[in-house]
Amino acid sequence: MRGKLKKNSFMEGAVITYAAIVITKLLGALYNIPFYEIIDNRGSVIYSFAFSIYALFLDISTSGIPIAISIVISEYASKGMYKTKEKAYRLGLKIVVAVSVLAFLVLQIFAEPMVKFFIQDMTEFVTINEVAVAVRTVSVCLLIVPFLSMKRGYLQGHKCLTASSTSQVIEQIVRIVFVLAGASLVIYVFKLSTTIGVCVALFGASVGAGAALIYLILKSRKSKELFECEVEEEAESTKKILKKIFTYCLSIVLVSVSVSLYNIVDMKLLLVGLKEVGYSDYDTQQITSQASTWVPKICMIVSALSMGLTNSIAPHMAESFAKGKMDEVKFKLNQGIGIILVVALPMAVGISMLSEPVYRIFYGYYEYGHIMLAWAIFLNVISSIVAVVSMSMQSIDMGKHVVIFTLVGIVVNACMDLPFIYLFDYIGIEAYLGATAASILGEIVTRVLLLVAFYKRHKIGFTPAFKILAKIIVPIIAMMAVIVLLHMVWPVPLATRGLLVPQLAVYGIAGAAVYGVLAYLFGAITDVMDKNTLKGILRKLHLVKK
Repeated sequence: MRGKLKKNSFMEGAVITYAAIVITKLLGALYNIPFYEIIDNRGSVIYSFAFSIYALFLDISTSGIPIAISIVISEYASKGMYKTKEKAYRLGLKIVVAVSVLAFLVLQIFAEPMVKFFIQDMTEFVTINEVAVAVRTVSVCLLIVPFLSMKRGYLQGHKCLTASSTSQVIEQIVRIVFVLAGASLVIYVFKLSTTIGVCVALFGASVGAGAALIYLILKSRKSKELFECEVEEEAESTKKILKKIFTYCLSIVLVSVSVSLYNIVDMKLLLVGLKEVGYSDYDTQQITSQASTWVPKICMIVSALSMGLTNSIAPHMAESFAKGKMDEVKFKLNQGIGIILVVALPMAVGISMLSEPVYRIFYGYYEYGHIMLAWAIFLNVISSIVAVVSMSMQSIDMGKHVVIFTLVGIVVNACMDLPFIYLFDYIGIEAYLGATAASILGEIVTRVLLLVAFYKRHKIGFTPAFKILAKIIVPIIAMMAVIVLLHMVWPVPLATRGLLVPQLAVYGIAGAAVYGVLAYLFGAITDVMDKNTLKGILRKLHLVKK
């Protein structure tokens, strides 16, 4: 906390942000192993339903303004407009206060009707009241998280990604300690109900966010000079600034809220579809819980990459676009897609091949869990590419296209959910996979439409990204062969959960080593990372001499 803030380049920012998000998401994924044991299956369903409802309102409060602020601040800072930059931040903060308080009150007042919409008469496993109490508890986060997001957006707009990323690690560590300690005390020591234990765990999100916010406030106070620039005679009018903020914000909010709203609808359709094809209340709620919350937590390891790139790419691309440097825009976009292909795609292939033991490490044996994971992990790769392309388009004044095409994908997804569930059940495939297949179809439609629009508007092609994809095919096949050979020599045990961690570590290291070497030799790695940055990373890993 003693050091001052500093600005980061695009690639440096992407690496720093990705590293921080991977750490936080990895911690978040790993802590679910003991946490799931503490709250058991029933608690996991309560947690999942409550958090899914809360996530929609969190997106309304935090998805648009902070990212819009980072883009606007980057634009004004690059032009030396200090007063306007600071005025934009204050206006954004006022908007966030109003929206967050309103969202908090809505959840407090209407928690039970919202929960009833999902569960209806399926109360043999969890009740409406239990989930409603959990919703009200987690809604407290809406009074803290939006302000944390605003502070991060301000720092990202100044390209100070190190502090923003560090705050994410702090938030996650504090939250995990509070969640595990609090839930354990409530359930094991004080012998209280699982519902209370889940509520304590959900409140941990507020505690973690509060700790991260305090860190950023203290850090920023020591580096005020970094945010200063040439001062114009008079700041732009409030009307003009608000128009710019809402121009960026509206598309981001609509996209995020649309996605979250679809996730809610998807959860509802999955509950309806599985019930109609003959699943019990227990299986219906458990499968829906796994599909909406717990399986995606494992997939976070892959989706973290797009989140890191999204945070880093927005202000840099906005700056390049403002200066009319379209070659830089093209390079950064293809570089972003290329990084996802080089890093996320082989990870997804490996996790899919080892989905059964990977799922078992996290949550123990569940007959449907690993099948959902094997499909969902590829959905995450497609979603990661869509996220980077969407944010890039929003950064260069193509937000309307993003909104329209995202909505098209969501409509395709929603319309195909129930038909795919019924179709899969009819042809003998697990019915719940129909929802994942519908999501994959919707994401593919969105991705194709976005790429075509990008090309038509700015004549930006994606040949470099396709070339990178071609270069990693052989390395991925070689990695798969290594995993298959290792499995033949050293089969995964069916019962011993404790031995899975070191065994899968060996599988992963061997597969990653073969893939990494071949990807480097084929030129895929050097295509997405300049040689100086690559050498710096290798030096830090002590793989090359200084």
